[in-house]
Amino acid sequence: MAEVILCANQRLARHLRAEHDRTQVAAGRATWQPLAALTIGAWLEGLVAEGLLAGAIGVAQAPRLALTAAQESLLWEQAIAATLADGEDALFDREGLAAAAAEAEALCQVWNLRPSADAGEETRRFLDWRRHVRSACEPRGWFEAARLRAWQIACIADGAGRLPASVAFAGFDRYSPQEAELKRVLAARGVAVSELALGRASAGEASVAACADRRAECHAAAAWTSARLAEQPNARMGVVVPDLGSVREMLVAALDDALHPEALLAANAEQARRYNVSLGTPVAREPIVAVALELLQLAANPRRCEQARLGALLRGPYWSAWQSEADGRAGLEAAMRRHLPPVIGVPPWLTFLKRFEKKGLRIARTRAHVEALVKAVDGNSGKRLPSAWGGWFAEFLEECGWPGERTLSSREWQARDAFRETLDQFGALDALLGKVALPEAARRLLRLARERVFQPETVGRPSVEVMGPLEAAGLAFDALWVLGMNDDVWPPSPRPNPLLPADIQRRAKSSNASAEVQLEFARSVQQRLMHAAPEIVFSWAQGEGDRQLRPSPLLAGLPAGEVPLAIRSVVAVQVGGSRIEALADHRAPPLAEGERVAGGANLLKAQALCPAWAYYRYRLGARPLDEPAEGLDAMDRGTLLHRVMEKFFSGRTQAELAALGDAQRDAAIRAAVGEAFAAFDAEREEPLAPRFATLERTRLEHLLGQWLRLELARPVPFAVVACEQKAAVDIEGIAIDLKVDRIDELADGRRLILDYKTGDPKVKDWDGERIAEPQLPLYATHVEGHPAAVSFAKVRADDCAFVGLGAEAGLVDGIKAAPDWLAMLEQWHAAIAAVAREIRAGHAAVSFAREDDLKYCEVLPLLRLPEAKAQRDRS
Repeated sequence: MAEVILCANQRLARHLRAEHDRTQVAAGRATWQPLAALTIGAWLEGLVAEGLLAGAIGVAQAPRLALTAAQESLLWEQAIAATLADGEDALFDREGLAAAAAEAEALCQVWNLRPSADAGEETRRFLDWRRHVRSACEPRGWFEAARLRAWQIACIADGAGRLPASVAFAGFDRYSPQEAELKRVLAARGVAVSELALGRASAGEASVAACADRRAECHAAAAWTSARLAEQPNARMGVVVPDLGSVREMLVAALDDALHPEALLAANAEQARRYNVSLGTPVAREPIVAVALELLQLAANPRRCEQARLGALLRGPYWSAWQSEADGRAGLEAAMRRHLPPVIGVPPWLTFLKRFEKKGLRIARTRAHVEALVKAVDGNSGKRLPSAWGGWFAEFLEECGWPGERTLSSREWQARDAFRETLDQFGALDALLGKVALPEAARRLLRLARERVFQPETVGRPSVEVMGPLEAAGLAFDALWVLGMNDDVWPPSPRPNPLLPADIQRRAKSSNASAEVQLEFARSVQQRLMHAAPEIVFSWAQGEGDRQLRPSPLLAGLPAGEVPLAIRSVVAVQVGGSRIEALADHRAPPLAEGERVAGGANLLKAQALCPAWAYYRYRLGARPLDEPAEGLDAMDRGTLLHRVMEKFFSGRTQAELAALGDAQRDAAIRAAVGEAFAAFDAEREEPLAPRFATLERTRLEHLLGQWLRLELARPVPFAVVACEQKAAVDIEGIAIDLKVDRIDELADGRRLILDYKTGDPKVKDWDGERIAEPQLPLYATHVEGHPAAVSFAKVRADDCAFVGLGAEAGLVDGIKAAPDWLAMLEQWHAAIAAVAREIRAGHAAVSFAREDDLKYCEVLPLLRLPEAKAQRDRS
């Protein structure tokens, strides 16, 4: 075997070293020489470092700084900013352009591309940016990664470094000109250069599996993997996915279902898996790091923060006293949703916390950490170098209670360490970025964390390796599944760099340059995969949603294979087992003697529309958390309207209202609106913002004036005898608390009961055996006895009207005569009593006439309508 093996990727290098070590152990050796299997970059770095130490390479010509990807990207951004004309900055995505420019420069170095400024505007600009980058790098001795590799190869060509007698290259599907130059230089210096043969000598037995969609593909691969491991527990399995990023989460879920059903339990969520996924995730997506970044964003922009972000901090375990103050934090978030706007500053939030802590919420440590946040931000308005900010960030997070009080798991420890390394990486930007303010520092760190890939350490030797096609280079398996072989994915679509002329990329056959390049690449990789295992399954998805998909043309000629049945999840297995007890959930326990149920008329309404709604909402007390609203939400507006109506009409007669002059009427309207607002603001934690208050006052004054014109036009004189009147009634042994919006007494002494509505009410809601709007029928039959009429008072800016029924027509425009008013009252009485008896008996079925009736159901998720529909569809 060659003295040194240069591998196409780090995974192959690790695999070869591990296999070598296992071979030595199996041979009974106690000590052995480790295998020198390295990537080209790692080997060149060590070789050149040795040359520098030995004096074979002059220190003066050595790079003073090998730029990281973040440093290089920042240089390109600065070059782009320096060359943009006035007004152009807003038109360009500098970060995206910097990434494209860095890629273009790497292509030029690796593939010997020589673009000309005559090629077009994009190339001209790229060359201009490159001049700025090189003028920044060359005087300082800074090298980008691609240029550093070229310099290292040149050093070897000049005689630097002690070279091994033989070097073998492993896992390369094709060689770039730069890699080919390295092989030429090594051979010129007398090194025996060879190719390390990997994989099976003959191709494995391949088949093609057509699956319904991507999800079915993932579950089929997982089921196949599980079956093979059941047959051969020590087998080494591979799952290769060309577009791994798009199906990663779906595939991981399928593998957990098949191989680790116990991982559904929270206690097992981080247990070691029998599979390993090579594709890491951005460290910013790790929950513990996401919280740290969120705290830094709060520090950077403390005057404006979405309440949803603060709520997420309170609910999460990585900040402050999540365990010891869990109840207090839950109560705090509920109060925030009720009383605070959707967007708030951190200082006002702290004031709110203090107020509710005095009311009895146990949030002392949480409040202290918010105080630390505010204090830390107040003293840091100046600029610092990134390295100084990195140290401040670490101290700030500790003072603010990150990462919480819970003991961290292994993955969380690793993620925290990766974040600290990201802070160090941020500190390396001093020379390029200079001093920056806190918001810019936090933004740069967030970008670094999004770009840094986090891959937790693999425990032991996983049975299943999940990877992309390049990472599978040179690896061997007992069986291999290649997933996602659709024609839109394989061969990959060409992706030439937009800043370089397409023709020079095609001629050089550089990476992603053309369809021909991609086809040649895909054939080479697929041929390698055919020799990676004795059994290979290539799968493709027949559709995705409403879109039909096709297999890759490279699968043509391969025989069709069977699609494994997806393994039933642990939940499905247990649900189908004898241990599961069937429970009839359509009946709740009957009401106990003396048991009170809240809700009033709304309880009867919910029971009539859907018994389960009434049970969950009013007997169990379930309700959703409030949604914060900017200004007033619909409920607040309804409350204000009712109060305005009460203030204006209470105790008044039609004659008194008609006697008011225009000025008096306007003054009375303004006074009623003002009194209602004063009472409303007194009940709020924070008064309504002046701009919203002004708009709402104007709206209510206009609405009340419009409604008053309708009242004055009523043909029968009236006097308002009650507003917001409360009453308590007993219906079939259930105590119901009522509140009627308004009662008018007509000239003949009979009464009209009104219910204000801002929607579009219909009298048909009083029809039938299940009354959808029982408030007025309930009051008419159980409090007033025999009113002359009941009516909705529809108070809307575009449509004010009375909508009701009564003993006769002509009482009020919009109130129609019932065919038999007394019979209708008796029908209402009977219908309400029947619904009340259902409540007493515990009727709680999910039954309803129309799904539209559940539009305003507060407990809709508990009804599980989508699950019921899915069951019906399967049956």
